[in-house]
Amino acid sequence: MSARRAATRRDPVDQRREVRLERAAPSGPERLSVCVCYPAGYSIGMSNLGFHAAVRLFSEEAGVRCERAFFDPAGGVPGRSFETGIPLGQFDVLAFSVSFEEDYFALVGVLTAAGVTLRAEDRGGDEPLVVLGGFCASLNTEPVASFVDAVVVGAAEAIVPSLVDALAGSRGAARRDRLEQLSQQPGVYVPSLYSVERDGGRIRGFTARADAPLPVVAAKRRPRLASSLILTPDAFFADTFLVEATRGCPHACRFCAAGHVGKPASAFPVEEIIGAVRAALSETRKVGLVTATLGDHPRVRELLAAIVDLDVELTVSSLRADRLDAETCALLARAGVRTATIAPETGSDELREALGKSMRREEILGAAARLAEAGIASLKLYFMIGLPGEREDDVAEIVDLVRDVQGVFRAGHRRGRVSVSASAFVPKPRTPFQWAPVADAATLRRRLGRLRRALAARPRVEFTGVGPREARRQAVLARGPRELSAAVTASVLEGLPWSAAVRRSGVDANAVVGVWRDPCETFPWEIVQTGPSRSELRSSLGTAVRLLTADGRDPGPGATDRSP
Repeated sequence: MSARRAATRRDPVDQRREVRLERAAPSGPERLSVCVCYPAGYSIGMSNLGFHAAVRLFSEEAGVRCERAFFDPAGGVPGRSFETGIPLGQFDVLAFSVSFEEDYFALVGVLTAAGVTLRAEDRGGDEPLVVLGGFCASLNTEPVASFVDAVVVGAAEAIVPSLVDALAGSRGAARRDRLEQLSQQPGVYVPSLYSVERDGGRIRGFTARADAPLPVVAAKRRPRLASSLILTPDAFFADTFLVEATRGCPHACRFCAAGHVGKPASAFPVEEIIGAVRAALSETRKVGLVTATLGDHPRVRELLAAIVDLDVELTVSSLRADRLDAETCALLARAGVRTATIAPETGSDELREALGKSMRREEILGAAARLAEAGIASLKLYFMIGLPGEREDDVAEIVDLVRDVQGVFRAGHRRGRVSVSASAFVPKPRTPFQWAPVADAATLRRRLGRLRRALAARPRVEFTGVGPREARRQAVLARGPRELSAAVTASVLEGLPWSAAVRRSGVDANAVVGVWRDPCETFPWEIVQTGPSRSELRSSLGTAVRLLTADGRDPGPGATDRSP
């Protein structure tokens, strides 16, 4: 969140500084008006490839007028579109691209600023249909289900064309009829057509109305290469052409949603990636490869060599230490990469193995040494605190690993800098750890404080940490039920502190995130089917628990009862 806050600006962006790389489809008679809304600042939104992809997909549809909106003063007048300043309430569709759970607050802010009725069931027939997409749409959207008319789940490339046809064809029809028609489109979830059945505080199941499918199955399609549609010096990645190298992740780390809902992972052809980059070279020499794991591209060296030949300045996403040989590191440096990012997650090999991230200490140190020898000047390391089975001595192991990484990195690059970021573990839906709790606040504060003090004593090591309050809020949003919408509303509109807003909503936060969840419990997000099956996730969790206990670790009360 720190980068997102840092990128928020108060002064408005001059649209004339933007360069659109592709023209919109020939308009013809207008069938539909769509505003793609990013629930954060202009700078962050214009650095989000999913947002670019959404704008492109709608813009390509004949007869669709597509504009953008952001949630900060730089993105134009609040409640109005960025391009023309039209009130958002005058669009047929408001399409939100949401990548982070905490953006749910901004979604409420955007709708409120636009004067759009907040609760979907209370909206009039002439108000926009509010559609939610983005990565969070594949996880758990129940905390904002009351605010949205439809959720797009799965490959947007497979959904947007039929979605546009359905919306354009039903223009003028009763709102309820339009929603029922939308529910028949592949990968479209219409929350108002589903009821949640409860037995006390637990979910027993779901009921669908109007022949809506149950569960809603995510749409799938062979992915289409995503790349920047618009360049701007006011983006967080200024004037940088972003392009996918891979989509999804082949490594099923047990804490990571991207490695589960994004399956199967795919790599785009080198020729297609380089072709997209070449087409943008007349406007910029900065290129960013967006990928979960660049080293898993089967032709990664060929790709990097081709980028070197183009004489551009390259930035890359996170790298896996076990995929960084000397040749790859050298190519990264020759391509202009100045900073590399590795996520060891923890300092212990045994705990890392239980996480499903089979990366040994020597591999991490070897990668750091090779990056430095290649000329990379800065190395970022990402860790988590409060993992299931974590012990106090694991904090010391993180400190030891950072010390050793810094040693080999500075041995190869005398002026090299190492930065460390630590955040609290947040269990995500549709992962094996979706049953796991968040560590208690006292434990998180103690371990983060210990880590901060130990690393402060090391020269040329920068440390940032995300505390327990943020972690608990994110976890409640990630795993919370539909009733949580009242808490989101109270927090945004009344300024009520989050914990108080959750209590008022009637949601038991401790039952949601503070304990191991019952293996037979139905989760709010299971109204939608995407990612591995529940049995597959439980089997993976069982493996993790066995690895933890074999190493003499205690994953917490009830953990062994939660695994098969």
